[in-house]
Amino acid sequence: MAELIRDGRNRANVPDEKQWGAHPTPDGIDRVLNFLWLELTNRCNLQCVHCYTESHPLSGDRDVLTADDYESVMRQAHGLGCRRLQLIGGEPQLNPNFKRLLRRSVDLGFEFIEVFSNLTRLDHETLEFSAENGVQFATSVYSDDPATHDAVTTVRGSHRRTIANLRRLIAKGVQTRVGIIALDERSKAVERTRQFLIDLGVGGIRSSRVREFGRGQELLGEEASLSGLCGHCWNGRLAVAPDGKVFPCVMARDWAVGDILNQTLGEIMRSDELAQIRREIHDKVWLKKTSTTECPQS
Repeated sequence: MAELIRDGRNRANVPDEKQWGAHPTPDGIDRVLNFLWLELTNRCNLQCVHCYTESHPLSGDRDVLTADDYESVMRQAHGLGCRRLQLIGGEPQLNPNFKRLLRRSVDLGFEFIEVFSNLTRLDHETLEFSAENGVQFATSVYSDDPATHDAVTTVRGSHRRTIANLRRLIAKGVQTRVGIIALDERSKAVERTRQFLIDLGVGGIRSSRVREFGRGQELLGEEASLSGLCGHCWNGRLAVAPDGKVFPCVMARDWAVGDILNQTLGEIMRSDELAQIRREIHDKVWLKKTSTTECPQS
């Protein structure tokens, strides 16, 4: 597979973010890539009831990209001016080449590197490397109550392991952030979980609702739609899935804009498909939501 992925040599004309002003437009960032999600696997040791990728322990059949493929994508992205990278899944640490790819992202010079993990696993080597190289971590916590959290992940003991590894990261000085996915949207439950995380020493905390993607569609009884996105993914972002498909966002799986196995990242960045979906998301989603709405994944 790796030989099919060509390094992108034609670099996009990347403007300085300060030139965009307070309200950038799709025209202002056309062909710009400033944030990349790399999904290292579709497999996950949990099976969350709302998972937008429908991941579970046996869902690795779409894991097509090799370590060489992922390294090529990272080189291309860096060459296109991207300096912000998130390694995600499924559970990214289930990729057998996770440590190699994490080291490569540091060696290439990405300025922001974050691992979005369920944190039920975290070995000593990864912890030490992250602390020494400024790698950040993000995770999701569904409740301060272990039983409630485990009911969402469908794996008993997941809350205990996630919180234990959060404590380890914080103790080592690794910057962490947590998303509270509010399946129970009662304000008292969310605020109680937020205070629990503050007391742990978590550096950044956001709350978000379940979105109608993947298993979230059945949970909410709604079909996937652009309106379910936060709206920020038009703004210079891109996601690469384990099968090579490319999307404007990790949640926007119904709107593929290319395939990294058949195209360079640069070709995808210059494509009409990407330009069109970015403008559609900007006009139909982002403009209708407040400018203070934050992307739950980045």
